[in-house]
Amino acid sequence: MLITVLLGAVLSGCDSGDPASPSPSASAGRQELLALGQEWVQCLRDKGLTRMPDADLTPEGYLQFPPQDGYNWKDDLRTRPAIIEACKAIEDRYPANAFRPRQQFSADDLRKLAEFAECARRNGLPGFPDPNAQGEFDLGGTPLANGVPGDKINHVSEACRTVWDGDVRITGGNEVKK
Repeated sequence: MLITVLLGAVLSGCDSGDPASPSPSASAGRQELLALGQEWVQCLRDKGLTRMPDADLTPEGYLQFPPQDGYNWKDDLRTRPAIIEACKAIEDRYPANAFRPRQQFSADDLRKLAEFAECARRNGLPGFPDPNAQGEFDLGGTPLANGVPGDKINHVSEACRTVWDGDVRITGGNEVKK
């Protein structure tokens, strides 16, 4: 459901993609891929990103790093280029299909996502931004950057389902306040 997408897909390190895409098991076994992901996580933690979540695999076998307690590890990591560089050698060893391919949005999809943003603003989230060209809603610099109240997400999810019921990618914020 939309709520799950709002909470999970954004920070999980994977996006919706073509289910016909080859899974990583063709290039690397599931256990090897998971071990490589965890090696990267440990490197990040050792270099100072101590809240980095553990690596995990999706049911399809793609690598992901699910959020824990609303922690936005991607935003935290973006502000620490030295950590990225220190762990790059591990990241470079990922097979090309380790992560679910990003969904490409059509012009019609982007129009519907803009309508979703309008619906969200009308239904209790006046600071909700329009989508960017990648179909993401960047909460950074908006009143929602410090988190979105869970009850408001539930209301928007229900009210705007008829406008857009696909993935909703949110970046630049703490996602949901309890």
